[in-house]
Amino acid sequence: MKIRAVLTTGAAMATVAAVAFAGPALTRGPAAHSLSAAAATRAAMTSSSIAVPGMQIHVVNLHQQFSRALASKRVVTGPEAGIVPMMTGRGTAAPAATTAGPAAAAAAATCKEPDCNMSRHGGKVQHAPHVYLLLWGPDWATAGTDANSVANYLAALFAGLGPAKYDSWSTVTSQYGDGTGHPVFGKPLLNLSTDIINDASAPPTTVTPDEIATEALSSMTPLKITDTADAQVVVAFESGQCFSDGFAGNCGVLQNSGYCGWHTAAPTGTGTAYLPFINLPWQLDANVGCGQNFVNGGSPGLFDGWSLVGGHEYSEAVTDPNPNTGYIDLQDQPGKTGNPSGGEIADKCVWGGEPWRLNDPFGDVTLPVGTHTYPFAMQSLWSNAAKRCIMTSNPKLFVRAPGPQKAVLGKAVSLPLTTVTNTGVQKYKATGLPHGLTITAHTGRISGKPTVTAGTFKSKITISDYAKTVTIGITWFVSSTPGAIRGFDAKCVDSAGGKSNNGNRLDISSCTGKAAQKLTFAANRELQLLGKCVQGGTAAFLEPCKGTSNQAWTRQANGEYVLAANGKCLTDPGSSKTNGTKLTLAACKNTANQHWSLP
Repeated sequence: MKIRAVLTTGAAMATVAAVAFAGPALTRGPAAHSLSAAAATRAAMTSSSIAVPGMQIHVVNLHQQFSRALASKRVVTGPEAGIVPMMTGRGTAAPAATTAGPAAAAAAATCKEPDCNMSRHGGKVQHAPHVYLLLWGPDWATAGTDANSVANYLAALFAGLGPAKYDSWSTVTSQYGDGTGHPVFGKPLLNLSTDIINDASAPPTTVTPDEIATEALSSMTPLKITDTADAQVVVAFESGQCFSDGFAGNCGVLQNSGYCGWHTAAPTGTGTAYLPFINLPWQLDANVGCGQNFVNGGSPGLFDGWSLVGGHEYSEAVTDPNPNTGYIDLQDQPGKTGNPSGGEIADKCVWGGEPWRLNDPFGDVTLPVGTHTYPFAMQSLWSNAAKRCIMTSNPKLFVRAPGPQKAVLGKAVSLPLTTVTNTGVQKYKATGLPHGLTITAHTGRISGKPTVTAGTFKSKITISDYAKTVTIGITWFVSSTPGAIRGFDAKCVDSAGGKSNNGNRLDISSCTGKAAQKLTFAANRELQLLGKCVQGGTAAFLEPCKGTSNQAWTRQANGEYVLAANGKCLTDPGSSKTNGTKLTLAACKNTANQHWSLP
């Protein structure tokens, strides 16, 4: 948790130079193996960056305004604001005890933390959220830099959020009203041509929350912010920045504990008005501790932390813009529930609910970037209505059923399922798969090698999330390649005399690899040999294939071949193990003379 930096001074006017900018093309590509780890990361970021049509970074220098405002500041310690904790080694201090209000006390009687609803504490929510991007440092507007790649990503994220066609994630917040209204969406949160500035002056060597608040207030004039109640200023920092309050990647070095970002509000000096703002450090300085590759793999996952942490703080600034007067569960706090973050809308669901729940959804939210769309890693948000963490106010789940699948005994299968969803993490279960195949619970990929028996299998796949369940069917036709069936004393099943005439008996013989010993176990359960089918009664012999039950075989896991017509097993009745011994069908006894290999 972070204390609020509260300031009263305004910001002086700055000269704004508008710089039209288009980032590098949207591409994918691995980093060269010969590069150092840092250089490889930079190359991967460049290869995965987004081109944002119409984006303009307005370069300003707020140093004088910042210095004057800082010199005349008044700091007031207030209740903690929302914070994204580092995923491992969390070490933020517990806040002072807070007395729960009537609403919280009533909720506590019917729920168990951290799964209790939030309540409003007398303040406002944002009715028409508007995000402004303040990039602090010298490199943000320079094409080809890491900072410029991140600037494009952040601009695309906040300009993509808002339109109802794409964003049903933000609308989870719309259920939280303040008596005069509730959050309403429909247009982009950020205007790409007017709402992005780069303060090219260097931040203090070690920046404090008070100084971040001062910088946010100083940006009001160049950003032309008038409706501060609905505004959010995202203050983003370059790599290597030091923070006085414990960033998880402080000074560019991974720490054992710390935060990834936080939000709060600063009084503007005009009556009771305040300006919500977000502290967004360089997420990669904390590596995986702040979300790198949390949702996406490879190069695209390098950006996951910025959308996870940025989205987390943005949603909390909507529902609790002036902490803690908006929506928060004050009983869901560090030291009370094991929750290292706090009880705001995103705190309850951070990092998939770790360490207390571990099953909250997360995933990509697909948002528009120019004429295309792009996936942004996002966590879920707490819903009072659903009494759990959800990814969307309009859940959708569609799974395309694959067509019939052909597989071969002993050969690898890898079948991914096509799932279209906006709900985050799904769970997959399967019944009726061919022996040897399994489904991965969280990806839905069916893999393995079919074993035991050929045949036609009807499997059912159940895909579920917190909102709904979908079931599809997949038909599998499993057969073998032509080969020998080896049995008692390593002899091979053989068509006696190598003949293919109707009624010709099957026997055992030394294995030769000739055509009379190459059987195919077909998906319709026929044992095919020399263009005929192995038929059973009291003996085993060749007949034209008819698809009847006396030609349908099932191989058991112990190696028995069982005839569908009478339930008896293919048997070598001889005890002398001599070539030419005719095969019979007898009651299944799981003995060595009834155990056969697959063809």
